[in-house]
Amino acid sequence: MRPTVFSPQFDPDQSEAEYNLRRRHADFPEILARWQAWSAQTRATLALHADQAYGPSEDERVDIFPAAQAGAPLLLFIHGGYWQGGDKRDVSFVAHRLVGSGIAVAVSNYALAPHVPLGTMVEQTRRLVDWLHREAARFGADPQRIFLMGHSAGGHLAAMMLSDHGPQQAGVRAALRGVFAISGLFELTPLLTTSINRALGLSPEQAVQLSPARGRRVCDAPLWTLVGADETESFRTQAGWIAAQWSNVRPLPWVAGKHHYTVLDIFRDAAHPCRDAIAGVVLGC
Repeated sequence: MRPTVFSPQFDPDQSEAEYNLRRRHADFPEILARWQAWSAQTRATLALHADQAYGPSEDERVDIFPAAQAGAPLLLFIHGGYWQGGDKRDVSFVAHRLVGSGIAVAVSNYALAPHVPLGTMVEQTRRLVDWLHREAARFGADPQRIFLMGHSAGGHLAAMMLSDHGPQQAGVRAALRGVFAISGLFELTPLLTTSINRALGLSPEQAVQLSPARGRRVCDAPLWTLVGADETESFRTQAGWIAAQWSNVRPLPWVAGKHHYTVLDIFRDAAHPCRDAIAGVVLGC
């Protein structure tokens, strides 16, 4: 039997300080502007199948950057934003060097709070994974070699695909070769008292139900966790929780000098050992 997850007993002010990252990093608008400039350059440079519909709503769209060679593994990147902000066009830049390595990359949107509950976002992510398995070959990718990667809230959604909230068909589960969660959220109960929950509206019961660290794992694909060395203690603790609760969790070394947002610089740097390690895993599957 899995051990029970115990969340730290932060008081509301401490929780807010640990998880309210826009307050902590006042330079986020400048960071976002850099992301958007890099992403515009990526979209102008790489081959792109933009705004592919994977579901019925306008929010269910994915951009696909194919690799030069057919039969490449496919990596899906899910953006962060605490499930209430962000857009795939902000983070297109993660594809640039990965595609150059021979990996097809998909970057997705999903509906956001408060317009939909978190459970709907999980359902949309599952629908996207099913869609990618069906359609990958149409974009020159291998449908049997699919990896997921998410940042922050996107890391949560990616990890959920390994739980019983993920794909229901055995063939789709078998095609999932691994998940990379960057600054991921795996235990949601510490968020209940924070301003983040105003838009989410999570109840204690929902927070438990939608926490990967509380859920039953049904897909055995490895989960790699990655955090910046300058993250808050709570985000480093989040990675520790999932490693304690799930098997086959593989922590990557902390990224020196990077915090919750700048950790994504690994995908921009001309040479970064962490990105190269990720690409090596994907290409070696």
